[in-house]
Amino acid sequence: MPKQGLPHSCRLHLKRDFERVILGGIKLKGNGLIVWYVVRNDNRPSRFAVVVSRKLGPAVVRNRIKRLLREVFRLNRKNWADGIDIIVSPRDSEKLSNLHAVQEALKSISGQTALLKPLSAPNESGEN
Repeated sequence: MPKQGLPHSCRLHLKRDFERVILGGIKLKGNGLIVWYVVRNDNRPSRFAVVVSRKLGPAVVRNRIKRLLREVFRLNRKNWADGIDIIVSPRDSEKLSNLHAVQEALKSISGQTALLKPLSAPNESGEN
């Protein structure tokens, strides 16, 4: 059975990567989230990280939101453009209470930018 988790290559780990994205990246706010991103000069898969403040609530709340955000990224990984480092920081736990709410919030913010791959038109033969 194949592993279902988010691969190591799709996560940000190093402090210098976090600093590069937060200090030198583009910042977007909306729908209870703050998103920082920076475009790399390669075609490797996008990398993702979640940063949660203690102000958001107790550990149970913070951990649940982190799991939901990672799951939304994992499920929609094929829709994200390659070569982008993304850091997400949730700011409102009530707006992000379930998987659907998190998915809509992240999709609305990333839809404003080049974070998502352009939708491909179906070809003439009808195959996808």
